[in-house]
Amino acid sequence: MGKVKNLLKGEFLSHFGGIRPDPFVWVFSSTDNSHYNYNSRYLFEYVKDHVPEVTPLFVINDPELRHRLSEEYGGQYFIETETADGMRRALGAGVWFTSAGLPVYATGLRKGRMIVNLWHGVPLKKIALLDPNLGKTARLYFKKIFSDNYTCILTTSRALVPLMAESFSVPESRIKVWGQPRNDGIFEKKDRQEILKKIYGELPEYRKTVLYAPTFRDYGAVRLFPFEDFDRERLEDFLEEQKMILFIRTHIAEKSAADSYLGKRIRFLGEEQADDVTGMLDIFDCLITDYSSIYIDYLLTGNPMIFLPYDRERYLEGRGMNFDYDEMTPGPKPEDMKSFLSCLAAQNDPYMEDRIRVNRMFNEVRRPCCADICRRILKKISSGRKQ
Repeated sequence: MGKVKNLLKGEFLSHFGGIRPDPFVWVFSSTDNSHYNYNSRYLFEYVKDHVPEVTPLFVINDPELRHRLSEEYGGQYFIETETADGMRRALGAGVWFTSAGLPVYATGLRKGRMIVNLWHGVPLKKIALLDPNLGKTARLYFKKIFSDNYTCILTTSRALVPLMAESFSVPESRIKVWGQPRNDGIFEKKDRQEILKKIYGELPEYRKTVLYAPTFRDYGAVRLFPFEDFDRERLEDFLEEQKMILFIRTHIAEKSAADSYLGKRIRFLGEEQADDVTGMLDIFDCLITDYSSIYIDYLLTGNPMIFLPYDRERYLEGRGMNFDYDEMTPGPKPEDMKSFLSCLAAQNDPYMEDRIRVNRMFNEVRRPCCADICRRILKKISSGRKQ
């Protein structure tokens, strides 16, 4: 069902459907109501396993994915919002959590329920209403359907509160420094070998693992190794000598960009292998990226990172940045193959202090946060009932 149709049905049902939201039914949703990802996924799983007084429901409008998730977790947890009955179920929930969009589109949804935007990262690039590519009509739609409906919007640091408030055009009081549920997994002890074996089966002997997660570009394909002197054989020999495995994770639309590089020690780690990599970032000894805010999450591991911003002028001008790129990217930026390999092999860590500085700025919440978020919501529900 298209968004316009959803909006029309949502308006009618929310205002004239006679639905009374139950504060102990919590609905979760994410990208396009068709993906099981981002912060919504991690908080949903926590609620399902640890908050027995709440009935959690997750909106999945992709029938195939909904069926697969129902088989894995139980059909009672997954709903759709493409039919009137499905929309009624979502509207019957007294708390909504979203990472992108809303379970049902309508105005005035905040009346009678709490709508919490968990969001999905630190806004290094301009987002929401500050996005320079957003047209006038789209801005009005965003403000009325999204911003005005949010009870609160979560972020990771007090330093980000004014920026998030401006991005969504809401009072600063609606921005809450409660953290990101998806980062909880970073603080859990894991068996790296077991995780990688489950994904790939047997791997060659390794001492070090590296994740390469470049940003998607809407103006052309990503250049994974943007060096004039790039030599694939040299890279493979280096990885063999160092007993290192490099995992490439591109946007789903750019999987083919990695094909020509894959081999014994260069593996693809796409959505088919791991639909969300955030919770397992701590199994990698180093991160390579360019403009992706994944590095902000990775700062929580304390491990080093490398940046390859070969097209920074074109990319940054098109998207707009909220922060100075060089000041907020605490790692080397090699421009040739020799420097790149030296960075990967480096034993010293000259950027450690810079990483600590940026981590303190962006990641004020440096502990698991799911339990705390649930506690806060339940307290608000209890307070509302007493009034």
